[in-house]
Amino acid sequence: MRRLGTGLLVTAVLGVGVAAVVDTLPEADSPPAGATEAETLRLAGVRGLLTYSDSDCRLHAVRLPSLRPAKAPTIESCEPHVPTGGIGTWKGDVVWAGFGYQTIQVVLSKEDLTRGLARLGWEVTGGYRARQAVSLAGGWYAVHSLPEPNVLAFIRRGRVERIVSGFLGEKVVLRPSPDGSHVAVLDRQRGRIRVFSADGSEIRLPEITNPRAIAWSPDERWTALATRWSVYIFPTRHPEGPVLRIPLRVRDLDWSA
Repeated sequence: MRRLGTGLLVTAVLGVGVAAVVDTLPEADSPPAGATEAETLRLAGVRGLLTYSDSDCRLHAVRLPSLRPAKAPTIESCEPHVPTGGIGTWKGDVVWAGFGYQTIQVVLSKEDLTRGLARLGWEVTGGYRARQAVSLAGGWYAVHSLPEPNVLAFIRRGRVERIVSGFLGEKVVLRPSPDGSHVAVLDRQRGRIRVFSADGSEIRLPEITNPRAIAWSPDERWTALATRWSVYIFPTRHPEGPVLRIPLRVRDLDWSA
């Protein structure tokens, strides 16, 4: 991941316009107010295109930092497209989909997944199968595996290296960052998002109430967390710093150049 510079520089830049845009977050899900968001985003160096879906799954887009509307795809989609590096699941196996050949290659079979979980001491009576999988940086994969209790397995070179459990619902969504340095686990039913590095270490997030979506800037310098009323943007490497709030009501979102 590219370095953002010193934490002091980030804090100083984000501090501009703090009265209007930066939240201390005790009321993070209240309707936003203030008219200097675009200027503060500009001074902070936030750039790119936010594409987001509304409650009716219609797509919209705004350009950062101006927050001016931009052209969005005309299709209806509740979830803007997020690439997974060609990795997916098929009949419980983790697979890679070949381009142009209409074939798949098994990256990790459900039998090897089960054996890998057992090697780390996980009870695997009846066996496990992959429900979702995404490709991450450094040859890592994150795999959401069933049945109950659900687990999130971090795998490298076909070997299960770390297991996370205790919070996964059956319908959680895995969301990788653009360079694969992070993966988010979205549990919209509970209004909860957790983020992990590629090797399975958990990443601390700002305390924002009821997040429903997450996206990263293309260079991963910035992270956006969305609630019902707002999108909150903060430096990925300094989540403890100031948080910018912009007035967008979104169902889900993606961040592109």
